[in-house]
Amino acid sequence: MVSNQLASSNSNQSSDEKKVFSSEQIRKICLEEGADDAGFVEITRDALGNSKKEAQTLYPKTKTIISFCKRNNPENIQSVSRPLANEEFHKTYDDLSIIARKIIRRLNEIGIRGVSCHPTFPMDMNDWAGKIWQISHKPIAEQAGIGKTGINRMILHPKFGTFLLLDSILIDVEVDSYGKPLDYDPCVSCMLCVAACPVGALDARKGLDFNACMTHNYRDFMGGFEDWVENIVSSNSVEEFRKKSFDSENISKWQSLSFGPQYKAAYCISVCPAGDDLYEIYKNDKKQWNEQIVKPLKNKREPIYVSKDSRAEEYAKRNPNKEIRYVRNILRPNSMYSFLTGVRVAFERKHADGVNLTVHFDFNGRDTGQATIIIKDGVIDVKEGFVEKSDLVITVDVDSWIKIVNSEANEDFMNEIFTSGKIKIQGNLNDLKKFQNCFVGQ
Repeated sequence: MVSNQLASSNSNQSSDEKKVFSSEQIRKICLEEGADDAGFVEITRDALGNSKKEAQTLYPKTKTIISFCKRNNPENIQSVSRPLANEEFHKTYDDLSIIARKIIRRLNEIGIRGVSCHPTFPMDMNDWAGKIWQISHKPIAEQAGIGKTGINRMILHPKFGTFLLLDSILIDVEVDSYGKPLDYDPCVSCMLCVAACPVGALDARKGLDFNACMTHNYRDFMGGFEDWVENIVSSNSVEEFRKKSFDSENISKWQSLSFGPQYKAAYCISVCPAGDDLYEIYKNDKKQWNEQIVKPLKNKREPIYVSKDSRAEEYAKRNPNKEIRYVRNILRPNSMYSFLTGVRVAFERKHADGVNLTVHFDFNGRDTGQATIIIKDGVIDVKEGFVEKSDLVITVDVDSWIKIVNSEANEDFMNEIFTSGKIKIQGNLNDLKKFQNCFVGQ
């Protein structure tokens, strides 16, 4: 606990004097209340990127971000049983919420105010189909020195490896010492996460295939739930609905609604041997690790949810133990923001083979802004403002563009927006078609 002397000295400072608290003492509070590790980042650090703006939006008084983690039980998540793994995730999330609230109460006692940013649901669904989580914990954790992002897109802790969950607390004071990113990578380059993913969503060079991961792993969440509901309302009979959605999937939806969303796979976490806790076990008997953890997950008979004509479909078909189920990935943006954040998820690498385009968007209407979308070598990047030389420039009214993206624009509407000047395109229209074809549903 922070010493009475420290608390007293800070409380006696004038309102104009800067308050600086001991990071070691605050870290001690975090550990006493149940965190397994904690670090600190100053809000002024440029490397925080968008997380800085997110934090200040949630709590304008933020001067320091506390990043902390809670370790999962690895054996539960390594199990071939998804119920065991999912329960472990949910209970650890619950622990994080309780721990954060306890930490803030302790901090309040010594004159520190703050906000906890619990990492899971509920999220801000007004921003669907864009970024619905209000703060990104991973870049904060990296800057605080908690760990480094691995090939599996999870934070790898030096001791706990990938078996942890993150939370952040925003506080209104500065501390005397801040963390810094790790100067080494805990990843052991085993590539087991790449091999274990049932939809081939991981690529060491190109990163995460958001579309493949979301379509399968998050089938009971968000877009998958929308697709399930639309299957219900569009069916003319029970028999027709059963052809679209099996009984097991309907019951899975009930379970997710009743007891918390169920992930269909977390194999990229399950097989990872990074971190001091597990690396020696893996190194001493790699064959046993493969036989007892990797193979059971790869050989498990289970449904795999994919979009038709996708790279994930091609990959999943290679494994005879996986049953392919085709689903629509419902992504209907409703604003400039949700389009620009959701476009990464809708991106389909298979359709982007050989496509190298830089597209400038100049939005007007109810939302205004400029952005650049770059597609190169099967990877998509979205940047604020105009960057690099463009192949296409699309100047468009936001509402008109949203209708086009959501396939709600008929021929008459397209004629009207072109003649009225609501959309102007500079560049080759064949490039526009190539661009549109790179996304699910286009």
